[in-house]
Amino acid sequence: MPTTRRLIVAAAAVGALTLAALTVLILLEIVEILAGLTLGLLICATGLMFLVALSVRRVDGKALRIDGRVKRQEAALAKVANALGSVTERLEQVAAAAEARGPRREEDLRAILTSLGEDRVNATLARQEIEKAVGDAGALVGTRLDHVEKALTREFRQGYRQVEAYVDLRSLIEPRAPLPELRGWAASPDLLRRLVGHICEHRPRLVVECGSGSSTVWLGYTVERYGGGRVVSLEHDERYYALSRDLVRAHGLSHIVEVRHAPLRPWRHGAESWSWYDEDATRDLDGIGLLLVDGPPGATGPQARYPAVPALLDRCAKDVRILVDDAARADERAAVRRWLDEFPLEAVEHEADKGLVTLTRATP
Repeated sequence: MPTTRRLIVAAAAVGALTLAALTVLILLEIVEILAGLTLGLLICATGLMFLVALSVRRVDGKALRIDGRVKRQEAALAKVANALGSVTERLEQVAAAAEARGPRREEDLRAILTSLGEDRVNATLARQEIEKAVGDAGALVGTRLDHVEKALTREFRQGYRQVEAYVDLRSLIEPRAPLPELRGWAASPDLLRRLVGHICEHRPRLVVECGSGSSTVWLGYTVERYGGGRVVSLEHDERYYALSRDLVRAHGLSHIVEVRHAPLRPWRHGAESWSWYDEDATRDLDGIGLLLVDGPPGATGPQARYPAVPALLDRCAKDVRILVDDAARADERAAVRRWLDEFPLEAVEHEADKGLVTLTRATP
């Protein structure tokens, strides 16, 4: 809606235009002077009445709005007054109840003060127990963290040694096909590096391996390049026998490596019995210069690899090296101790991923 100021300005503009028009009409003698003045006064009076009517209407509107606001404020004040009345009544009820319970409250306070002494003692004892438990927990956590740190450090060093050994191996061997994975069930790089080193240094004519797999290929490549002999790998599991045989063929090592299927048969030594490779698979082996004991699996029986030395030592060369993998396991350690007690052998233990012991004939 236009404001009063704008209406006045508009009316003034209209009046000015009207007076200018009348003046022009008078000058042109179209309208007489008296009639022109009369007409001008009538127009001005009409404009003033129009402005007065608009002003009165605006004032009435404002008055109505103010009246509405006043009524809303009155309603709000009435609600506040009612709420204050309810609060006052509730406070009076609370005060009355407090006065009625005054004597009982004093008795409760005395009882509370009496029990505070006992509670303080109990709280002190509980705090001491908590402090002790926290101290014990801190010591336990510190010990566990020390163990974890040592284990991680040991694992990191072992991993570094395996990488270093694998780099050395790949610098010596040029495979003709992708090589199988190492570690886990397969031989570790540190064991293979020691086998390769022995073949390079002593050049055995016959290498025998109890158990086939990744090591079979590495032994074949090493003998092909440095030894000039041959490798015989004994495998009791028919499926792994086929896999190892195909692996040797894929690398073109069949002229050097022979994978033999040697099922496990009962093998007796004194009053004891083991499951060992079929003697028909080892009958023609003679002059073994390097013997790797990496089978049969430990699941086949207690000290499953013990028969290796009593069954094959007589077929070994005088300068034979017997390498025992997985020597960190209890069964393999027990078998090594029995060999040292029962045969003229000497042992050297090496730091390796899964434990490694080298056995040689004892010096007379």
